[in-house]
Amino acid sequence: MRFVLLGHFNPNDAGFWSGIPMNIARALRNAGHEIATIGPLLPDVTLWGRVKGRFYRHVSGRVYLINRDPAVVRARAMQANQLLRDHAEADAIVVFYGPDAAYLEGLAPLILVNDATWAGLLDFYPGYERSNLARETVACGFELDRRALANCDRVIYSSCWAADSAIQHYGIDRSKVRVVPLGAGLTAVPSDAAVAQWIPSRLQDPCRLLFVGIDWWRKGGDIAVEVSRKLHETGLAVELIIVGCHPPSPVPPFVRSLGFLAKADPAQAAVIERVFQEASFFLMPSRADCSPLVFCEAAAYGLPVITTNVGGIPEIFGGRDWGKMLPPSAPPEEFACLICAAHADSIGYERMAWAARRDFAARLTWDAFCRELVAVVASVKSERSGQSAMNRRTLSAYHCA
Repeated sequence: MRFVLLGHFNPNDAGFWSGIPMNIARALRNAGHEIATIGPLLPDVTLWGRVKGRFYRHVSGRVYLINRDPAVVRARAMQANQLLRDHAEADAIVVFYGPDAAYLEGLAPLILVNDATWAGLLDFYPGYERSNLARETVACGFELDRRALANCDRVIYSSCWAADSAIQHYGIDRSKVRVVPLGAGLTAVPSDAAVAQWIPSRLQDPCRLLFVGIDWWRKGGDIAVEVSRKLHETGLAVELIIVGCHPPSPVPPFVRSLGFLAKADPAQAAVIERVFQEASFFLMPSRADCSPLVFCEAAAYGLPVITTNVGGIPEIFGGRDWGKMLPPSAPPEEFACLICAAHADSIGYERMAWAARRDFAARLTWDAFCRELVAVVASVKSERSGQSAMNRRTLSAYHCA
C-alpha cells in the first residue's frame, strides 16, 4: 500500500510524539509499503494568536493554546491540502494529532492515530485543567476534535479509555473506532536467551526498582521514592533507579538518579539497556497517563510492571498477568506489600516475566501495530468499493426506469 503520514511536526523526527510516527513509518517500510511524509506544517503561530496568548496570560492568568487555535489549524490545513494533491493515488493518509485532521481534504481514506481525546485530557493531565485554560481554548479544543472525528474514516486509539471518550463525548459511531496498543520504542530487541539469563539474577538482593519518566509528579516519582522507603523499612535490600529526571528534593541513599539519558547517544543507550536488564520490577505509579510506551519496552525485557489503574494503562496489560495495578489512591504501603510478595515468589515472578515477554512479541511491537493499521485501511477501501458499486447499480436502475 501507499501511505502518507502527515503531522504539524515532521513525522520522521524522533522527538515528535515520542517517535511514534517515525516508528510506524519504519515498520510500514520494512513490511514493503510505500511511505511519503508531510510535515512540518506552517504556521507555528499567527500574529493574532500571539496577541490572544498574551492577552489571556496578562488579563486572566490563563493559558491560550496556539495548537488549539482554529485559525492556525486551518492555515496548516491549507498547506497540507495543497501537498496532498501530489498524493492522489495514496491508499491512506495517517494523521497523529486530532486538529491536524479537522480540515483535511485528501481523497484517500483518512486515519487518525492517537492516545487521547481533548475531553479525556481536560482535568486529567497537569496543565489541562479547565481552570488553567482560556475558555476559548477549551471550546475550540472540543470543536476541533469534533470536526476531526467526523472527517476521519477510522480512528485508531491505543486504549479503550480513549475510544470510550470519543464515543461518549463526541458521539462518534463505534464502528469507526479501533483499539490497538502502541509498540515499544526500541531499536534493538533483546533475545529470549538473554531474558532467560537475566531473570534469576533479578530475584537476588538487592531488589532493584526502575522508574523512567521525565514528568516527575505526573509519573508518580515521589510515590516511587516512598515505596522504596517502605520496602527498606521492612528490611528488604532495595535500590530505586531513576531515569529521565532528577528528584526535586533530597532522596535516601538507596535511591540513585541517573537523570535524562538519550537513546540516540550509544553510551547513554547502553546505560538504559543495562538498567532494564538488571531491574527486578518497573515501578511507575502514574497519576495520569495515556499509553506509556515504556511499559512496552519493559515487556520486551521480560520485566514485570507495578503501576496504577489510570487512563489507558490497563489496555497495555490487556488482562495479562505481567503487570500489577493498584488504584491511584493506594498508599505506598500497598505497593510495597505487592512488590515484597512478588519478589519472594520465584515461580510466580518467572511466570510474570515470561508473560511480559510473550505479550510483547504478540501485541506490543510496531510490526503488530502496522498489521492492524493495514487491515483497517483495507476494510475502509473495501467499504468504499462496495459503496461505489452500489451507487453505480442505483444510477443504472434510475436510467433504465
